[in-house]
Amino acid sequence: MSQVEIRLAMGADLPALRDLQERSLRVLGRQRYTATQLEAFITRIGTMDDYLVSDRTYLLAEMAGEILGCGGWTTRLPSYARHAQDKVHVPESSRATVRSVFVEPLAARRGIGRRIMAAVEDALRREGFQTAELGATENGCAFYRSVGYQAVGPFQVELGKGITMPFTRMRKVLVPANSDDRPSPSLKSA
Repeated sequence: MSQVEIRLAMGADLPALRDLQERSLRVLGRQRYTATQLEAFITRIGTMDDYLVSDRTYLLAEMAGEILGCGGWTTRLPSYARHAQDKVHVPESSRATVRSVFVEPLAARRGIGRRIMAAVEDALRREGFQTAELGATENGCAFYRSVGYQAVGPFQVELGKGITMPFTRMRKVLVPANSDDRPSPSLKSA
């Protein structure tokens, strides 16, 4: 997909991003979660924290003006971690958490997620991070394993009314930026 461009998300992108994220979670997430779990997660937690965009750490992939995927990173405590039954994260400025990676369901399995992850990891390397962590949905674990993440352990997010949603904490040691082993996607600043 050579026409796909990766760029920083802007505030004006938020409505379209949320629409894509919620659609992606509902469609791709139903392989592993119930509709009740998905709707409770969207309502109580949401699909992303707005600060990712204002911190300029959130990227989107687009082609011909259409957003096909998105993802970013932060050192802040993710909103889902506040609702985790287990201690998932302790906020540390030295820890980078990959956040809110979503792909348009109609564009799934076309390399969009890999391009987003490569761009996010490049940004992390530029910031000096040597490892990346994330909270993977059950349906996302295989994808994250395919791009080098390893499971650290499971955790549950409490969604109220006795509803929980399982996730897997994953981690990856980032290959140095000067390695010949990885492609270097271009990133356009908006």
